[in-house]
Amino acid sequence: MEVTVRSVWAQNFKAESQLLHQIAPRAKHVALNVQYPGCVFGHGNGRSHRDLTAEERYEVIRANVALLRPLQVGIAVCTNDGRRFAWEFNLRGFDVASHKHDARDPNSIAYLAGRGVDFSRLPRHGIDGFRLRWLLRDSGLIRARPSWATFTGAYHVAYFVTMMGLGFELRPGPLKTQDRAWYGVKLPHSLNAFMEMARELIGRQLYDVKQLAREHDRSCVGALSNVVGKLAAVPPGERISKSNPAGTGSMMALLAFETLEKKLGADMEKYRHELCGLQVV
Repeated sequence: MEVTVRSVWAQNFKAESQLLHQIAPRAKHVALNVQYPGCVFGHGNGRSHRDLTAEERYEVIRANVALLRPLQVGIAVCTNDGRRFAWEFNLRGFDVASHKHDARDPNSIAYLAGRGVDFSRLPRHGIDGFRLRWLLRDSGLIRARPSWATFTGAYHVAYFVTMMGLGFELRPGPLKTQDRAWYGVKLPHSLNAFMEMARELIGRQLYDVKQLAREHDRSCVGALSNVVGKLAAVPPGERISKSNPAGTGSMMALLAFETLEKKLGADMEKYRHELCGLQVV
């Protein structure tokens, strides 16, 4: 049986919002995955991401998030009674045909297109980011204070914090309609201030599955699909569709997190708010 990922566009946003309102107050665990059009900035001195300090990594992440628009947000939820749901919200704002205004890494675009991202539909049928922001706040998902999980989560959390901000980022000059579609607030200049924003938004129970998996078993490394397979995290008789990048990523992160929570127990508390790609690599 295939685990359903609910693909959300403007036309079914209202119906899916009603379902999320029913589920969100009972959320125990939530996993997050954000798909974005790659990275265009590296560190000016040419060093690899691994060789940078945490503050230098944050500078690179902050620069990329400020310029590149998010494409999809995947949210997977496990409720207090053990039911699982996954949504993939397709965002309006990025236009693959607009090379001048929408920055991207061409290799990332090709990869995501091959994974199922429908770039032609995003400008016309995608969801305005501010509608998603208010849904996630109004539904009670944030107020439920579940445990949050992500995989190699630095960019996922950075985009989420930006999108969930209360105000609009004011770029130089008038704020364009496409910017209003998704933009939240600027990321702060310092890593500590960013992590404090994350704690204020989603609480103190934030975990990176990649870090937890590595601590559980040093051979449990590589892509998320490899980690899920190594952990045997997918229940017997079930399989997860690979045609929904953000939704599939969030569901796999959720299943891996639940498996690791059982294996690590109280030991995983020491890894709260340690994001791979930021404080750890």
